[in-house]
Amino acid sequence: MSLADISIEPFRGDYEALEKMAFASWREEYGLASFPNLYQPAYLKFLFEPIKDKRNLITAYRGNEIVAFFANLPRTYRYEGKNYHGALSCLLVTRKKFLRRGLALKIIAEALKFNSELKYDFALLYLETGHGSTRMMDKLRESGHPVEWVKRMYVLGRVLDLPRVTASEGLKLWERALIRLLRANQEPKAGPGGHVREYRPADLDQCLELLNQYQKRVRLARVWTAEELAWELDYPEISRTLVHDQGGKIMGLLNWTYHEHVGTTAERWAWVNHVSYPDLSGSERLAFIQAFLAYVKSAGCVGALEWTKKYYPMTPLYRAHFFPYFRAVNMVSWNFLPGLAIKNIPEVYEVQI
Repeated sequence: MSLADISIEPFRGDYEALEKMAFASWREEYGLASFPNLYQPAYLKFLFEPIKDKRNLITAYRGNEIVAFFANLPRTYRYEGKNYHGALSCLLVTRKKFLRRGLALKIIAEALKFNSELKYDFALLYLETGHGSTRMMDKLRESGHPVEWVKRMYVLGRVLDLPRVTASEGLKLWERALIRLLRANQEPKAGPGGHVREYRPADLDQCLELLNQYQKRVRLARVWTAEELAWELDYPEISRTLVHDQGGKIMGLLNWTYHEHVGTTAERWAWVNHVSYPDLSGSERLAFIQAFLAYVKSAGCVGALEWTKKYYPMTPLYRAHFFPYFRAVNMVSWNFLPGLAIKNIPEVYEVQI
C-alpha cells in the first residue's frame, strides 16, 4: 500500500474518527490484553483545546481517513535552574498495515520539522516497554538521532473492585492471590471530610504556588501559568482535584484524570497526575491518599494508577497499599538545542500520557 496518497496536516478536529482508528490500532497491538483508551474525544479535547498552534497535532490522512497521529503538547520546563520551551510528545498511533511502509517515520520527520519551526528546545516522550514505538526509538537512537534515556517509571496500582478488574484484565489466580496478600484491594478507610474537600476556583493561586515549588526542588519540572493550571485542575468528566484545606490555607492537592481501560470489559480507572503535600505529616498524607481512593471508588473507578516519578514523597501510596503493577514505561528526551542533554534524571515532575 503506497504512501503517495497520504497527506500529513494539522488535525481537522474529527475526534470520533481518531478514536476509532486508534482503538483498532491498539487492538491489533495488544490483542485481548487490556489497554487504556487515551483517545476518548472528551480527553483529547481536554489536551488539545488549549493548544494555539495546531501544527502540534500531526495527522496522516488518506482522503478523509486518519491512518496515523502524533501530538506535541507545548510546555515550559525548568531544568537545572533554567527555563526551556519544550513539548510532551504523545499519542503516536499508526494503523498496522502502514507500519512496515515507513509511515511512523514519516510522521516523526514531519514532527521534527514542526519542532524546528516552533523552536522547541526538547521534547519528552513516554514509551511502553516492549511496545513497537520503543523499538522504533531504539533504532533512531542507534542511527544517531539525539534521543536520550531519561528515566524508567514503574506503574503503581491500587485495586478498588477486584472482581471487575479480574473480569476486565483477565487476572490469573496467582495475580489475584498476590493482590489480596498485599491488601491492594482493601476498602479505603475514609472519604473526603474534615480538611479534605473538592477543589474550588478560589484555590487556584495557592495550588499554583504548591506545584511551581517543584521547579526549585526537582531537576526537571513542569512550570505552570495560572491559566494552564486552572484548565488542568478541573475539567468536566475528565480531571478532578482534592485539596487539603486547613482554615483557608491549602496544605496539599491531589489531581487525577479518568481513563477507560479496555479489556474483556471497559472499566474506569483514575490516573494520578499532580500531587503536592510538603507540609503535611505522614498520617495526614496517608489520610489524604485514602480520601482520594474513596472518592474515585464512589465515582465508579475499579482502581487507581500512579508512576514512580518520585517528585513527591511516595511512601503514603505504599502505606495505602499501592503496589508495583505489571507494566513499565521509559521516559526519553529528544534534544533539539545544541549542547543540551537531558538524561538519567531520578525525579521528574510531569504527567504520564
